[in-house]
Amino acid sequence: MSDPADHVTGITRRQKEAVRESWGKLSSEWKKHGVEFFIRLFKTYPSILAYFKTFDGMDFDAIRSSPKLRAHMLNFKHGITSFVDNLDDVECLTVLIHKMTENHFRRQIAVNEFQDAFTLFTTFIQEVTQCDDITLGAWTATLTVISTVIRDHMTLLHTREDGV
Repeated sequence: MSDPADHVTGITRRQKEAVRESWGKLSSEWKKHGVEFFIRLFKTYPSILAYFKTFDGMDFDAIRSSPKLRAHMLNFKHGITSFVDNLDDVECLTVLIHKMTENHFRRQIAVNEFQDAFTLFTTFIQEVTQCDDITLGAWTATLTVISTVIRDHMTLLHTREDGV
C-alpha cells in the first residue's frame, strides 16, 4: 500500500495519522501532562526557565502550582493542536508557525530553544503515550518541519531587524 509523502513537508499520510492519534491521547490529559512537561523542560534546560521572569525566585513546587504555568501550558496545547489540525493545509500551518515564531522572537527566544523543547517533547510523548517507533518517527518528522519553518522565519526576522 502506497503512503506518499506531502510534496512540501515530506510527511506521509500515515505519519500525520500517527501524530493526530497520539496527540489526541496526550492532549486529552494535558492539564496533568502539560505541567509535567514544562517542569521537565525547565529542569533539563534551565536556560529556558530564564525566559519566564514570572517564575524568578520560585522553586519547582511553586512553579508547578502557578496559574501562569497552567495558562502557558494551555497556550502551548492550543498551538500544537492548531499545528496538528493543519498538517494537510501547509499554507495555513506555515502562517500559524510564523505567528508563533514572531511572538517568541520578540522575547528573544532562539531556534535552539525550540529544538531543545522539541527534543524533550518527543521523549515525553514516547514516555507518556508509550507510542511505537512509527509514531515516534512521525513526531520527529513533524517537529523537524516545524523547526525548519521556525528557523527560516527567524532568519528572515533577523534580516529585517538588521535592515538588510
